[in-house]
Amino acid sequence: MTIKLNSKTRSVPVEDANLVDLLKTDNLYLQRGIAVAVNDEILPRQSWEKYQVQDNDNILVITATQGG
Repeated sequence: MTIKLNSKTRSVPVEDANLVDLLKTDNLYLQRGIAVAVNDEILPRQSWEKYQVQDNDNILVITATQGG
């Protein structure tokens, strides 16, 4: 299946269609201060394990930054 992850198109094997597995392959899952939006809708962290990635999903991983 094909998805967009942070605006980059990529192919994902169907067996890796769990959002947590996808985030782990890109070393994003353990990062602190991240939020995930799927198709312009923020998913609560407790929903990540249940969410099955779908063909043509647009996934955006947002990292909180500190400024001043």
